[in-house]
Parts: sequence; structure tokens; C-alpha cells
Amino acid sequence: MNELSLSSDLKQIELEINHHKQIAGQSIWEIGRRLNHVKENDLVHGEFMKWIESIGIEHTFAKRSMRVAAEFSNSAALPNLGNTALYLISTIPEEEREKEHITSKGESKAPDEMTVRELQELKKELKQKETQISLKEKRIQTLKQQNEDLEFKASQPPKVIEKEVVKEVKPHDYDGLKSDNEQLSQALKEAQSDNQKIKEQLDQWIKERKEVDEKSNKYDELSKAITNAENKLNGKQKLISNYHNLNELLRNSNEFLSKASSILYQDISEVTKQDGLAKRELGFLIERTERFLNDLKRQIEDQTIIEGEIINE
Repeated sequence: MNELSLSSDLKQIELEINHHKQIAGQSIWEIGRRLNHVKENDLVHGEFMKWIESIGIEHTFAKRSMRVAAEFSNSAALPNLGNTALYLISTIPEEEREKEHITSKGESKAPDEMTVRELQELKKELKQKETQISLKEKRIQTLKQQNEDLEFKASQPPKVIEKEVVKEVKPHDYDGLKSDNEQLSQALKEAQSDNQKIKEQLDQWIKERKEVDEKSNKYDELSKAITNAENKLNGKQKLISNYHNLNELLRNSNEFLSKASSILYQDISEVTKQDGLAKRELGFLIERTERFLNDLKRQIEDQTIIEGEIINE
């Protein structure tokens, strides 16, 4: 049998290669289309894998050709590539298939211009970016949920516990403490307002980032802005939590002092003289209270207050 002679014209050879690549791509698509049809309609009654083996089709080729047929609407849309390259392109997100990407060699290519190795590298790179974006979005959702939990907790009215006491006497500085508590409540509201503004700005930046190309400078700028906003959001959430805890401390302390002050108007000396245990317990309470107040005083003295912000020296 005489072999057909090949042209020595390089342009003609390239044309013939592309022609056969196109035929190969169409064949892969047509095979995959028919395999999908058989499987989707269960024409072999659950014996699909055995059936493709019986007609001499290898499992990997079947999987890839079926993916190619599912991803491309018709054979005319297929690039002039072989089975492996077509399969790799079919696994790349549709919006990335028409874009140009920078290869490891620094060349700008669309996926249908890449080698199999370059397509594999692109797929890995896109997967890593997708994972990073997913992790960042999960982190943002976690921060939002934590913020909502803190705001809900801070908005709840204090619990009122009714107890019968002999006599309640306001501490001598009750009105001053009440005023300080009101100022703290106002500071808490301002912190919550700032926190809400940061959340809104963060949401806006996330929305803008989704609308720009991941490789653009604008995308990098928005990513940095989002990271900074997350840090600010964390700081505001911590501040809100601290305000809430301080309010709880003041409320509970005022309640304790109000109720405990009644003991000053009772004669407990007879009890402490006769009951050594009661005297020791009262002594322990005094020691713990003094230790707590001294620790609290030291913490306050170790801080400098500037324009409403607490800065550790």
C-alpha cells in the first residue's frame, strides 16, 4: 500500500494538523454525547461500566469525553485540541476559558492555546484562588455572625433578680456611679455604630471585588482593604465586648454594694464573737474584695486615657 506523500510546506502541514485535531475533538465530543445519553437514560440497565468495557472504551477516556460533551454545547465550539487538553479545559470554570492567563514562563495565553502542562498548572492555580476566596468569605461570615451575637447580647436588658433584704441603702457615690454607667452605655452605642459602618464598608468592598478581574491591581487593593476592615471589625467587636463586660461588672457591683451596705446597720459583732467560722468567712470576703479592688486599681493606673481611647503605656 502506497503511503500518501506529505507536503514540505510548513503552513500546509500546520493546516492539516489543525484539521485532524478538529476532527479528533469532534469525535471526542460525539462519543461523549452518546455515552451521556446511554447513562442518563439507563439504556444498559445499571451495567454502564461493563458496557463501555465491552465496546472497548477505557474508563478514563469515557469520563473525559462525557465531561467535554457536557461542558460544550456543540462540537463547533470545541478548540482544536486533543482528548486530555479538551478535558482539562472542560474542568476550568466557564468564565475563565476565554480569558488570557500568565503561564509559568511569563507568556500570556488563552486556555485553548496552552499545552497540557500549562493547563494543569492553570487548573491548580485557579483551584488555589478559589480556596483562598472561599476561606476569606467564610471568615467574613464568621465575623459577621460574631458581631451580630455581640450586638444582640449588648442590646438585652439587664436581668432583674428580686431578693428580700433587711434594708437597702444607696452607696454614698451612687449618683456618680449611675452617671458613669450612663456614659459607658453611650460609649458602647458609639462603638456599635462605628462597627456597623465598618461592616457596611466591608460588604461594599466585597461586592466590588467580585466585579473585577482577580489579576487586576484593583482586586489587590480591594483585598488589602478587606483585610484592614476585618482587623478593624475585630477591634470594634473586642471593644463592644469589653464595654458590655464592664457594664455588667458595674451593674453587679452596684447591686452588691446596695444590698451589702445594709450589713452596716446591723449588729453582727455577737455573731462573729460566737461563731469563729462566720468570722473567718467574713474575713476571707474582705480579703478577696480588697485584693480585687487593688488589682482593678493597678490596671486602671497602668493605662492612660486619651480622647476616650484606652492606651496601655
